[in-house]
Amino acid sequence: MEELVKECSMVRIEYEMKVMPGDGSGPVTESKECSFVMGVDVQYPSVETALMNRRVGDRVLVYIPPEEIFGAHDPELVRELPRVDYKQERLKAGRMYREMKRGSLVQFLVKEVGDETIVADFNDPRVGTWAEFDIVIKEVRPAKNEEMQPACAKTPEFLQ
Repeated sequence: MEELVKECSMVRIEYEMKVMPGDGSGPVTESKECSFVMGVDVQYPSVETALMNRRVGDRVLVYIPPEEIFGAHDPELVRELPRVDYKQERLKAGRMYREMKRGSLVQFLVKEVGDETIVADFNDPRVGTWAEFDIVIKEVRPAKNEEMQPACAKTPEFLQ
């Protein structure tokens, strides 16, 4: 009897991933093969849901929304700040501002520079990124005890 993908199954997939960065600079595509233990190696929730109860040979197309990657744009993270509190030479509209303050990195996108204030966007610069996966299941079997630890990274290298 063919194994179905379930918790603690070792799953080997081939996939093509198309990523659309939130800034519209994409798409970026990547094709890979990956093995992971369902429920042990954390995958995107949409991928886990789509693979559950599937079998070898199944092909699955999955949309990964921004909320599962770097999040959706949060308007509450856009704030007006006093210009005098920041290094003036680093305040340029459309550029990232970075400064160490009291041992912590302060980082934001400068949206506007006014006479007295600046508009700062503290959203992750990659916010709004979404992806599509075209997955083919190549192998499904019960995981061995020694495989019951995370192996696949959740975030592809080119997004880090």
